[in-house]
Amino acid sequence: MTNWRTYRHKLVYSVMIALLGGLLISGCSKWNLEPKEITPTSSSTLPTVTITNVDNFSITGRGTVVTFTFNVTSVPRVTVKELGVCYSTTNKTPSLADASGTTALAKAKDLTLPSSIGITLTAKGTYYYRAYALLDDGRVSYSKLDSFVI
Repeated sequence: MTNWRTYRHKLVYSVMIALLGGLLISGCSKWNLEPKEITPTSSSTLPTVTITNVDNFSITGRGTVVTFTFNVTSVPRVTVKELGVCYSTTNKTPSLADASGTTALAKAKDLTLPSSIGITLTAKGTYYYRAYALLDDGRVSYSKLDSFVI
C-alpha cells in the first residue's frame, strides 16, 4: 500500500505541476510578451537644419542675388516634405507661421542635400533669414537666425 500511495501522490503532484505550468504558459500568450519597437515621440527627433554658406552679388539694374546653401541631418522615421528659406526685412524671426505677411519664402526645387536656393532682392536694408525643413507630420525645424545687409 505504501508504494501505491507514494505513486498516487507523485502522480497527483505531477498532474498539478503540469496543469499549473500549462496555465502559466497559456497566460503568457495573453500578455503578448513579444518584443516591440518603440517609436520616439519627443520633439528632440527633429532634424537639424544648418546654413553652410550665404553668397551675394549685385547685378547692375536688377538687384542683388543671394544664394543660400544649407544641409539637413537625417533622423530615422522622420520624412522631410519641403525645404526652403524664410526671410524678411521687418520680421526678425521669420517663420512659416508668420501671420503678418512680412515673411517671404523661397522653396527648394527638390529635396537633394545639400540644397541651394537663389533669391533676387531689390530692396536695400537688413534681411533676417533662416532655413527650414517642413516634415510630413506638420512640424518644422529651423536653422539658427541670421541676417545680412544689402
